[in-house]
Amino acid sequence: MTRCRQQLHRGMARRGVSLIEALIALAICALLLTATMVATDASYKAYANATEQASTQATTRMVVYRLLTAIRTGQEHGPLQADNSVTPAATISGSEITSPYIEFVDPVQGIVRVQHMPDTNQLVMITHQGEANERTDTLLAGVTGAEFRLQRRKNEEGIYVLSRATVDLTVEADDDATLSIERRDTKLPEVRLVASTTPRSLD
Repeated sequence: MTRCRQQLHRGMARRGVSLIEALIALAICALLLTATMVATDASYKAYANATEQASTQATTRMVVYRLLTAIRTGQEHGPLQADNSVTPAATISGSEITSPYIEFVDPVQGIVRVQHMPDTNQLVMITHQGEANERTDTLLAGVTGAEFRLQRRKNEEGIYVLSRATVDLTVEADDDATLSIERRDTKLPEVRLVASTTPRSLD
């Protein structure tokens, strides 16, 4: 009798995990793995969004800095009158002109025009305008809005000159989703940058 009880206890001690217990353990592991994957995916997308926005902002800042430098060192800025030949038209209110482009004369590149192209969402620079070697380069892509606000004044000779230029750019963040994990359901917020400068020589 004692021997039978000892054998029974040994059999119970060797008993493994039941099927139900194994299924419960697998279900818990699946839930934990799913939660980990969701958290990792959200973290990756948040990092990618922040990186793309920061990259777009840095690129826009560099373009604006280059443009402000060109305006400061340029001469004979424009437009300083209303202009209906462009879309949207350059309008004037008091001493301020609101325009989709700005022009100036550069000692090396001749007449330079920086203009927003709404059909292609590009900010372009046209150098040597009106000359045989006229050239158009893209300064910035993904520009959904660009506005130049130009303050004018009359110099001693009674000619209108630029007293201050304000650049207002709205750029959509670069959305280069080359991998399936990078695809997103919502659009990234646009980056807006406003800066102003005055010409180095007003008269």
